[in-house]
Amino acid sequence: MLRRYIAFVIDFVLHVGIAFGVYAACDAIADLSALALPAAALAWVTASFVHRVIIQRIFHTTAGKALCGLVMIRPDDGRWPTVGFLVKWWLIGVVVIFIDNMAPTDENGFPPAVRRCDVEALGAR
Repeated sequence: MLRRYIAFVIDFVLHVGIAFGVYAACDAIADLSALALPAAALAWVTASFVHRVIIQRIFHTTAGKALCGLVMIRPDDGRWPTVGFLVKWWLIGVVVIFIDNMAPTDENGFPPAVRRCDVEALGAR
């Protein structure tokens, strides 16, 4: 469980860092300074979606999960997640962050993140 929390924090900091960079870039340009906050919010949403859906579909992991040795699998059959599965859980994750202000956990019904070595021991899915 500790690996999941650390992975979540790493991924969240990555997404916020991208948003902060966009904010700083827009704020530094006089004509764009009024758009800095909306641009940062859009950058955060875009970075989060691309990272947690597209990148995770290709590599089966995010940067945070990779650093913690985790990969995402579907709980029903243990296979790699589909795009639809990842989009569904990305949307749920966004709602949880804004409404509950807590990281998703398995106890709340979120898909499991397991150690990559455990998946590889079972053979490529």
